Amino acid sequence: MDNDIDIFRKINENFALMSKGRKAIARYINKETDTAAFMTASELGEACGVSESTVVRFAMYLGFSGYPEFQNELSRLVRGKLVTAGKLAGNDQTKNTIIKSVFQADVEKMNESLGLIDDEAFSQATRLIHKARHIYIVGIKNSAPVAMYISYYLKIMRPDVSYISGADSTDILSSIYHINDRDCFIGVSFPRYSVQTLRAMEYANERNAGIIALTDSFDSPCRMYSHILLCARTEEVSIAQSMAAPMSLATSLIAGVFAENRDSAMRNITGIEQVYAEYDVDSRDDLEQVNTKQIYNYPEINFNA
Repeated sequence: MDNDIDIFRKINENFALMSKGRKAIARYINKETDTAAFMTASELGEACGVSESTVVRFAMYLGFSGYPEFQNELSRLVRGKLVTAGKLAGNDQTKNTIIKSVFQADVEKMNESLGLIDDEAFSQATRLIHKARHIYIVGIKNSAPVAMYISYYLKIMRPDVSYISGADSTDILSSIYHINDRDCFIGVSFPRYSVQTLRAMEYANERNAGIIALTDSFDSPCRMYSHILLCARTEEVSIAQSMAAPMSLATSLIAGVFAENRDSAMRNITGIEQVYAEYDVDSRDDLEQVNTKQIYNYPEINFNA
């Protein structure tokens, strides 16, 4: 294979045309890559509920000469991830170096992400959100802050927006049970991809809803179920994953939706502000600029004590 993402690109491009058995293998590999990489064809088949011959044919369907070549490529990807994790764990940096490297990595990912944006796809996404009867937003684990951020601002601009972050896939599926072809589903899933989010996207796809995916690449498993793919790169920093570029993408999407329906959004925003004023909701919650003359001279704290 030519590069590290060919396996998942092949799976994503051909998923809709796969048989039920092949789809089961594809889902398992997406969910349990680290485990699948070291399974025999028989073990993988048993885990997926299919025959060993189906697993072998699956590997050949993706362009490999047989299962051994497929397994070697998958295990190579996993070993590459482990090497990266080891480098992060053993990287002894000063605090000043850490700050600079994190910010520099964010800038690089922001610039890289800018080149991934498809203007037409972005416009289609804002129009889809604007026309939708109801908007469902799903994003869990490390993707939750991006999903919540989008939800917060869309709720300010329009009604019928639901952010869903269930404890398990049953909660998520029950929350989107009534989704249909008049609705929009926004799935936010960055590595490591959430199987719960993917299942929700699959269900929304079967219900003919318009699906927008915010993810990290065009080879993301989100591609299997989405109509519009918006990509932004992430960066692993120590044990954390920087989401600076995805948050910028989310802000851009919010601004685009506002521009798509400025008058209606402004009426909604103005109405909310009037309710706040009438019920004195936020008069004690918003902090104005501090008057430095009123700041108390607290004793200095020795953080090294």
